[in-house]
Amino acid sequence: MKKVNRYVPDVPQRIADRGTEIVERHLATYGVSRAADLPEEGKVRLMRDMQSFYREEFPEGLEMIDPNEVGWRGFLRRCWRFVTGQAAQQRAAQ
Repeated sequence: MKKVNRYVPDVPQRIADRGTEIVERHLATYGVSRAADLPEEGKVRLMRDMQSFYREEFPEGLEMIDPNEVGWRGFLRRCWRFVTGQAAQQRAAQ
């Protein structure tokens, strides 16, 4: 599994590898080693290719993680919900 973004759950390695191949292909086309070095046209094409790739792989979209659940503050929130029993209530509601 690989992370696409810290707010997105893990994606299968096969899909992540195919996404990486798209990025590498665009970098090789323009002869640069970082996406930040791509010309504006290259950045737009890369963005569109990546969007269409993930739209094809995940037609229902990726469920984003709530940013409030990330980091030490998220850890404290999760602990507080566990201690007060709110976590069980949330799971039961789902």
